[in-house]
Amino acid sequence: MLFRSVTNAAISDMYELEAAKIAMAKSKSPAIKKFAQQMMTDHTASSTKLKGLLPSSGANVALPTAMDERRKGMIDNLNAANAADFDKVYMDQQSNAHREASELFHTYADRGDNAALKGFAAELAPKIDMHKQMAETLDRSGADATQPGAKKPGDQTH
Repeated sequence: MLFRSVTNAAISDMYELEAAKIAMAKSKSPAIKKFAQQMMTDHTASSTKLKGLLPSSGANVALPTAMDERRKGMIDNLNAANAADFDKVYMDQQSNAHREASELFHTYADRGDNAALKGFAAELAPKIDMHKQMAETLDRSGADATQPGAKKPGDQTH
């Protein structure tokens, strides 16, 4: 559990940082750019904290130096997205990535096998939940619509 959890947390941060950089460059939405900036700030902090915590935790785990193939593919999808589709692709990825991260951190906080890393997971879980809520709210709000005022598929008109 320890190796998988630490590895997944580190890879998640790498993905979030790279995705946020791309969003800052490609998004047309001020709300999404603000979200991406928050992801850069928070995931830089969590990466730094994890790197600092590992040596004193007693965990004999080396952090990965690159993303896994799945996350590389997600980054490729962001880079390949055209301007009209980028915000939707990014926010869909963010909603899914934060749901996955929330499950990982809550599970480790509850059942992890290293006290220091359990504390780290318990400390970060609420922030990840906040990110998940922010991503889902932006996704539902239409901030990822292709044009200001554009309706997303499935939106109801009144």
